[in-house]
Amino acid sequence: MQQFQKLLVPLAVGLALTACGGSGDSIPDAPAPAKIMAVKVFGDSLADSGTFGFRFTVQGAETQIYPERIAAGFGTTLCNFYAFTGTTFTTNSKPGCGNYAIGGGVINQANGSDPRGIVLQMITASLSGPYKASDLALIDGGGNDAADLVGAYLKAPTDKAAAYAALLGTVLSASQVTTIMSGGAAGMATGGATYMEALADKFADGIQSYVLDKGAQQVVILNVPSITVTPRFQRVLDGIALASGGGTAGATARAQSEALFKSWISAFNKRLDTRFAGQARVAVADFYSALNDQAANPAQYGLSNVKNTACPQTGTGADGLPTYTFPTCTAGALSATIPAGATGGANWWKTYAFSDGFHPTPYGHQLIAELIGRSLAAKGWK
Repeated sequence: MQQFQKLLVPLAVGLALTACGGSGDSIPDAPAPAKIMAVKVFGDSLADSGTFGFRFTVQGAETQIYPERIAAGFGTTLCNFYAFTGTTFTTNSKPGCGNYAIGGGVINQANGSDPRGIVLQMITASLSGPYKASDLALIDGGGNDAADLVGAYLKAPTDKAAAYAALLGTVLSASQVTTIMSGGAAGMATGGATYMEALADKFADGIQSYVLDKGAQQVVILNVPSITVTPRFQRVLDGIALASGGGTAGATARAQSEALFKSWISAFNKRLDTRFAGQARVAVADFYSALNDQAANPAQYGLSNVKNTACPQTGTGADGLPTYTFPTCTAGALSATIPAGATGGANWWKTYAFSDGFHPTPYGHQLIAELIGRSLAAKGWK
């Protein structure tokens, strides 16, 4: 846990006060942060509290996602700002809903009017007026972007890297893309990090312009988690091993791919940290390290399973990976069917890390909320 440090008045201010007859030894501390009274949320499926009529986790009255847990801790509630009609996004008819996050949300949204663009979510919220000192902004994003990048990269053998080059070109300049693609396999590998750094800048610019510059005093950003530890990407990595012939060669290819994809995410997170370093109004919660540690040391977090999904597979996608149906993945249904080898009786699913191949269980969301809580405490925001 970071230690909370009081804001220091710059030395130059103290010297100026002394020159004007004031006492440089009695400069007051910065005002205490306002008590949080409302929470505004921007992001993707991790933070979506019902745009599509369900949460992206196990369904149930007591299966809140992390923003809802944080809001409840401040005595307030959240509801989704957007609602999906089946064909388009509309504004929720219930007034005062401050959760703008939408499942499938990305930083790099090609359609500028699609509210799954996380920057557009922030712009929309800013139109209702400046932030109050008592507002808390919770922001996540980048996980879907990272998944899109990995997917495009893995298509290279079959589409001559067309999808990968096209995706890079949505953020990078034409000359940058040319340099990357002309570098062969090595250039493509390093190009992923270049893309993710530029994406982090795009994200940070949006947060600065439409959250901080609009008056937000208390902002928590969740960095990009290590998506490679999710069940979905573990299967992707297994496929890489199989395609490489299995055995030692397959294991090597798998490990190299996982390290590469993690390096891209680390590049994003490092740039995000750099952009907000020293920002008194911003805390970056290290979800990346937390999820890696949970996967490596599950027992320390009270997790019984970090490999399998709590929700049952209901189909197979065009990519050959399992699909799941969240509306039917309910607390009651899971408790009524105990998988072979599961522990905890009817509560077996409550200590699983993942609901489906890509999203946390309610307990996983509790761990995220605890991570954010530590960031809030370190800042003295309460």
